[in-house]
Amino acid sequence: MENQIINKLIAVIVLLLSCLIGSVDAQVYVEKQTRHRFAQMTMGVDYFGNGGVESSFLNAQGVEQALTLDNMTTPRLIIGGTHFWGHADFSVVFPLSVTTAEIDGQSLTFASTIETSFKYFPWRIKHHRFAPYVGISLSGYYFQQDILGIENGEGPELVNSVLPLMAGFTFNHKNHLIEAGVSYIRRNQPDYYIAEDYKTQLNIAPTFFNLSYKYMLDTSLSAERSWESGDTEKLTEKFASEGMLNNFFISAGPSAAFTLGESTYNTINRAFLPQATFSTFGDFGVGYYMHKPDLNFTINYRGYKGTNAAYDVSQDLQRQSVGFEVIKMLGDYHGFVPYVGPIVSLENLSFKEVYAGETVHDISESQVAMGFTFGWDIRPNRVQTWLLRTNLRWYPKLELGVGAEQIISFNTLEFNFIQAVFYPGRRKLYK
Repeated sequence: MENQIINKLIAVIVLLLSCLIGSVDAQVYVEKQTRHRFAQMTMGVDYFGNGGVESSFLNAQGVEQALTLDNMTTPRLIIGGTHFWGHADFSVVFPLSVTTAEIDGQSLTFASTIETSFKYFPWRIKHHRFAPYVGISLSGYYFQQDILGIENGEGPELVNSVLPLMAGFTFNHKNHLIEAGVSYIRRNQPDYYIAEDYKTQLNIAPTFFNLSYKYMLDTSLSAERSWESGDTEKLTEKFASEGMLNNFFISAGPSAAFTLGESTYNTINRAFLPQATFSTFGDFGVGYYMHKPDLNFTINYRGYKGTNAAYDVSQDLQRQSVGFEVIKMLGDYHGFVPYVGPIVSLENLSFKEVYAGETVHDISESQVAMGFTFGWDIRPNRVQTWLLRTNLRWYPKLELGVGAEQIISFNTLEFNFIQAVFYPGRRKLYK
């Protein structure tokens, strides 16, 4: 764990240094509001935490006894951007550590999960001004409680997805953003099995706080002069008339999966097991873009694993997905281009369960599934060789049958925050 944290901190330093090396004036949208000043990239770190979590355990007499894990804090890495000329912020935040403690013969672990947030600034971010915000995020928390000194004392890994409400303020000095805020969650008292047949209720402090530093830089301003002079429009019309903007593309980016569905097999047979936790994974695609209808046709691949284990039971879930996706752009709002479309995919789902060292289930099945894709591109113009894309995918019914009318759910919301899309064929347009 320590080596992983050190590696992540090194990555943070490298990212921040890269920002400083490539810095430009981040207040460009104050001078005028154009499509090339619509969004600015941000990178940074924050300090995040809350008051603690209350749990309990069964003592030697079999009586439930309270215990508390206090002062849960963690540093986090922030990657995101301001949008709508300083009125909005979209960010994805990665925790860099977990909180652990040994109390009364119990080992307790608590951590925040990857968070994706949206913040709205009624008064936009501006140099030497405090800008208040309100917002909402998609995030979660992780909790595990193990019984020390006994065999098979490993407790369930509880991961709850939540939608915290957020409020705070940001202070801006040149390219630097200092932010202080609070988050509030309502689902803060989940059930938790402290033994295979004994359930208690956790009490997680509902208010979280954060203190953040972010560095802001612009990545698209260099193309503004050509746009304002009309050169970009002339190039677009020329290349489009010759069919040179209909191009193949490749795309890649990191994704996370948030569990939405309920596994009835576990509800009936393994009530002490919460929903499986899925790993982060890569989202890779190759496709073709049609300029006039503003359509993308993509073949993409995603593969990820999930785990679930407690009290001598372990479950492994795997998903391999190859999808064909069609997305239609829904207008162009100063370079912010939303889209929506269907996806049809070939899925290979597998589920393996081991209980007391014996394999109970080892199931694999291929099936065709249908879902929906929605998201947006940051596209300052339509002749550039690359752009940044954000996409979410949702499959309403993706599950694997286990036993009589019981299922293991693979129903998740996939979130790919920053995907780079490259058009290799467009490089020759500028030679």
